[in-house]
Amino acid sequence: SHRWKTAFLLLALAGSVGWLGLEAARRTRARHRDGAGVSRAEGQLGRLRLPIAAGFVGPALVLFGLTFARAQQAPAAPLPAGPPSGGRQGGRGAGAGPPLDPAAVIRGRGIFTTNCITCHGADGRGGGVAAADLTQSPFTLASDDGKTLGEFLKVGRPERRMPSFALSDADSGDLSAFLRSLAPAGRGAGRGGIIAVVVGDATAGETYFTGAGRCATCHSPTGDLKGIGTRLPVATIQGRIVLPRGSGSYPPGFNALPNPTEAPRTVTVTQPSGDRISGTLMWITDFNVTLTDAAGIRRTIARNGDVPTVEVKDPLQAHLDLMRTLTDKNMHDLTAYLVTLK
Repeated sequence: SHRWKTAFLLLALAGSVGWLGLEAARRTRARHRDGAGVSRAEGQLGRLRLPIAAGFVGPALVLFGLTFARAQQAPAAPLPAGPPSGGRQGGRGAGAGPPLDPAAVIRGRGIFTTNCITCHGADGRGGGVAAADLTQSPFTLASDDGKTLGEFLKVGRPERRMPSFALSDADSGDLSAFLRSLAPAGRGAGRGGIIAVVVGDATAGETYFTGAGRCATCHSPTGDLKGIGTRLPVATIQGRIVLPRGSGSYPPGFNALPNPTEAPRTVTVTQPSGDRISGTLMWITDFNVTLTDAAGIRRTIARNGDVPTVEVKDPLQAHLDLMRTLTDKNMHDLTAYLVTLK
């Protein structure tokens, strides 16, 4: 190729210049040995500077020519393939369903800007009011043309200040497409999404709810659980049976602040002297307990084994106690029943 021809010419030029420099140096040294005077030798030595310099420049040009040819020969690294026209490739929503329609994504952005951006932020991750992260929500990422999202929006989540919205099926589909386009890359349905299939007996679940499970002691299908089958996905409903705190997922760390939407736990600390301090439990470890008293003052008390005495009252303790007797069949039947509460 022309690149190698260029390198060869540079190599030949460098070799010629280097040979001329060395030959001139050899002849000058020969004349100096023939008895020329010192002044003449010094003059010849001055004239040797250029040939000697050429002798050094020659190999440098050789190296440059070889490096240039190699660099020109190396193929350029291929650019990574861009995402398909249907949104981010590998996103949880986009990866689990068909490619997104770019026109639907644009229409959905307009619907999002009008109805959702105030609370959920421009990127859908919660904004400044700590609303739900829509890029992680199973409602928004379901690849069913917005059916799941539309059903949820008709009910909303009033307990979390989420109002209801009456969107058409077409608008719900467009909004779902836009929200799926925001899903982080690499979060496919294999790990990010929880797929729960209803396999229980709803009739048996209702019997357990009102009977052995004693769920009706605190809950009502026409009260706090009304519409739960629409408000929450199946995986979350089942998760809240066994993990009542943490929105049906893994509970927060021991030093996480209590969720204001959950029933607070209270604690009473009794010192050996008989002094007692009570308040809302913030967090507790084997080494200390932190609470907020009635005056709003946060207090941390050190623990040494069973001293002082710490008594915690959890309104959700019944769920924890239920784990001792709850079977897989009970859990699946109860989930199947709760899903029917639309």
